Amino acid sequence: MSNNVQVLIAAIATVLAVPILLAALLPDANASDNTGRGRLSKSASARYRQGQLTSSPFQRILAPILAAAAGQARRVTPIGAIDNTTNNLIVSGLANKISLEAMLGLKVILGIAGLALGILFIPFESPVMRIACIGLAAALGFYLPEIYVNRKVEERQAEIRTDLPDVLDQLTVIVEAGLGFDSAIGRLVETGNGALIDEFGRVLRGIRLGQTRAEALEGLAVRTQVPEVKQFVAAIKQTESIGVPMARILRTQSHHMRELKRLAAEERAMKLPVKLVLPMVMCMLPALFLVLIGPVAIRIVSGGLG
Repeated sequence: MSNNVQVLIAAIATVLAVPILLAALLPDANASDNTGRGRLSKSASARYRQGQLTSSPFQRILAPILAAAAGQARRVTPIGAIDNTTNNLIVSGLANKISLEAMLGLKVILGIAGLALGILFIPFESPVMRIACIGLAAALGFYLPEIYVNRKVEERQAEIRTDLPDVLDQLTVIVEAGLGFDSAIGRLVETGNGALIDEFGRVLRGIRLGQTRAEALEGLAVRTQVPEVKQFVAAIKQTESIGVPMARILRTQSHHMRELKRLAAEERAMKLPVKLVLPMVMCMLPALFLVLIGPVAIRIVSGGLG
């Protein structure tokens, strides 16, 4: 196969893969339950058709491709893996932007794209190396969306850990000023921003929709999967059961979270010298030896040759 044909096929694969990726990442404002369309009234059907006409071309044209790929992915993906992907989407905060079907479809499409690019551009002549590299390219494309989501999970959890002590301080001040816990959360949601504030907003909406405070807070712990948040939720639930003043337990939790944050920073600082050993041995020491021993070696070689 000539180089021009290879470049043409690669360009076509790229042109097809990029819009599909954008279609999956763009939130679908007109998503609806397909099973209920038969029961829609005429006005609702008209609104649905209008929403489809006003949606982006990516969503109208490429959404069926993603749906078909997602259907194939569901057949070969274990239930545990699907549940893990769903949980990661929730914890990363991407569940409202990327549906599970879009995620599965992206994995299949990018896996096929990686396979095609590997077949076209892997330079090895050895069949074993070529097959191994092609398989690696396909696996990289297949797991690329999952790697992205896992990275978002880590970033969001780190943000929540960082913001938790400050948020608890604000809650403590508001509760000590005389507001109830639910009202304090409402005030916090109105004035703050960030991943943890968004999660507290969901807690507040759950309480207003009829959930108990314990159930709403338990949902917070499940959605974040942060140990510090789980400790905070357990402390609040225990406070409600034994009748301890809310301001006191919030103050205690605030100090405890700040202490955990300080200990985590000290742990990271203590790990830093160990992490620097390998870069120093592999990069800095050879250069240092070259600078120190290089001139001496040149003089010895020059003297010996002279």
